[in-house]
Amino acid sequence: MDSRVEKVLEAFQSNGWTCVGSVDMPSDWWFSDVLHLTSSWRPENTNLYLTLLTDPQNIKEKKVWCISVSSVIPTDRLFSYIAEVTLNDIKKIDLDEFVQKVNKIVLI
Repeated sequence: MDSRVEKVLEAFQSNGWTCVGSVDMPSDWWFSDVLHLTSSWRPENTNLYLTLLTDPQNIKEKKVWCISVSSVIPTDRLFSYIAEVTLNDIKKIDLDEFVQKVNKIVLI
């Protein structure tokens, strides 16, 4: 796993989320993996999904370029996400603040 993806995952784990693992779903060209998280903060057991979107210009390698966040498993590449961060922006933003914004939306 890319170290930048690990940093995002660590930020979620530091802010009330536990990684359950990868979602068991058929693979498609637009994502590399979908990680299932569950909240340890109230409301407990709330689900969250981190979709590792692949670069549409590099489909064959399935190179991840963006992490998208949703409260349900995404159904297709045109899915509307709660939040997104590109791998290039991970070092430029405050990841705790990013996760806290997601928490304000999801942990109501």
